[in-house]
Amino acid sequence: MDEKAKRTWISIVIAGVIIVGVLAVAVVGGTAAFLYSHIHARVIGPEDANQAFTEARARFAGQQPLIELTHDDEAVIHRDQLGSRREVVALHALVYDERARKLTHVDVPGWLLHFMSAGGHLRLANLDMFGDDDQTKLTLDDLERHGPGLIMDVRRGHGSGLIVWTE
Repeated sequence: MDEKAKRTWISIVIAGVIIVGVLAVAVVGGTAAFLYSHIHARVIGPEDANQAFTEARARFAGQQPLIELTHDDEAVIHRDQLGSRREVVALHALVYDERARKLTHVDVPGWLLHFMSAGGHLRLANLDMFGDDDQTKLTLDDLERHGPGLIMDVRRGHGSGLIVWTE
């Protein structure tokens, strides 16, 4: 290979490395911006967190959640097999960790839920939804048939809690 061909290949490799580097920075920056705009956390006391949960729960008064946890943390999914499907615009979660005194509000756009639902199954609250058989796994179809409303409301005796809803 002559000197001119070597320089051409070196230039191509350098340009490729620069392009990959710029794309990597764009992906990391875009991900950080997306997370910053969809996850809001703040340090607050238990009284203020309780007020935030009271306000969130007031919207769903009398509504049965799609997922209920028993005292043994076993999940019971109340599926609506006959309900018509409605597109999920967004999934929202309000989480309070009393030990850290941190209230976190998460908004997940509907399009991202479709993207995240590998094989149609979802994972919420680190519960592995909720076992290995299909009867205990939450699906995007379950959310769509449940419609806008309360998905999960978990209260812990030590002040921590989780409420999940869709619109």
